[in-house]
Amino acid sequence: MTAPGSTTRARLYLRLPGLLGPVPSDAVSLVSSTPEHERLARLLSRGRRLPPVDPRSAPPGFHPGGTDDALPAGPLGLLGDGGDPGPDFWFRADPVHLVADRDRLRLLGPEALDVRQDEADALVSAFNDFYADDGLELAAPTAAPWYLRCRTQPRLATVPLARALEATVDESLPTGPDAPAWRARLNEIQMFLHDHPVNQERESRGQPMINGIWPWGGGVLPSIAADWHRVLGDDPLLLGLARAGSVDTGPWPPDARALLDGPMPPSTLVVTETLPVVRDGMSFSAWEEAVARLADQWAQPLESALREGRLGELTIDAGSAGRRVIQRASLRAFWRRPRPFTRLLATS
Repeated sequence: MTAPGSTTRARLYLRLPGLLGPVPSDAVSLVSSTPEHERLARLLSRGRRLPPVDPRSAPPGFHPGGTDDALPAGPLGLLGDGGDPGPDFWFRADPVHLVADRDRLRLLGPEALDVRQDEADALVSAFNDFYADDGLELAAPTAAPWYLRCRTQPRLATVPLARALEATVDESLPTGPDAPAWRARLNEIQMFLHDHPVNQERESRGQPMINGIWPWGGGVLPSIAADWHRVLGDDPLLLGLARAGSVDTGPWPPDARALLDGPMPPSTLVVTETLPVVRDGMSFSAWEEAVARLADQWAQPLESALREGRLGELTIDAGSAGRRVIQRASLRAFWRRPRPFTRLLATS
């Protein structure tokens, strides 16, 4: 009998939203077909396919108490980024750039702004001095994301930044009883940030201004029960969930061997939020490079660990493209023929 905690029973869950796109349907033919891509495709093809996890619900293995609504990304993310949300109400408040697109406003998120920590510190300090009497306080434990504390809990329904980036600003603004006042406040914040010296310097360097914040995911820190023994990665929401559930946390491993060669607890969740979302030619190239790097560093060691019994089960969660569950026996499932990498991609 295998002893509890033995590496032969270790369960590894890789959460890699964006790994398989979506990629514009007219760009699939441009995706490189390297040996690394095809090795990853072979591993994925052997797995049993499961539907995507509902992005509005808690990720697998986490059980929040006290709320039936969407997870409060504000306090959980702040905790994951090393801050202390305490009992207060927090929004996640990403720095954004509002840009006119024909007759509509659209957003650029933090990944397009390349915010430096000294810029974040200067803008946050000025914001907190200006809005102290309004009961608002920004925190920037990292250059991005930021977090907004509210002295009183607003009656708002907000749209996550990832969804707002795919729509227009008007379609994504907060709704609810306090929405008119908050829409006016967001306009005021836009003007306030526009005039700050940090943005004047950014404009002189040809960089987009940090001329707004996008509040979403508001709430107070919930109680969390977790099934994981360890959570590694760079997603503050997942790290916050782990810390709220008293789970050991750590940074994203440099490669699969660094993770697999040491002792493994019974269950490990590894998650990244840094895979680029494909929106244009530049982000397509960045996405393809990131996927090639992941395939090179992870596919072969993971397959070897399964064959050798060091891993009992591997789940690769590709976000909207669904999940694949792979066990040692899956590698002998000859009837599940490897599919080309481009055939596995989600398209938009």
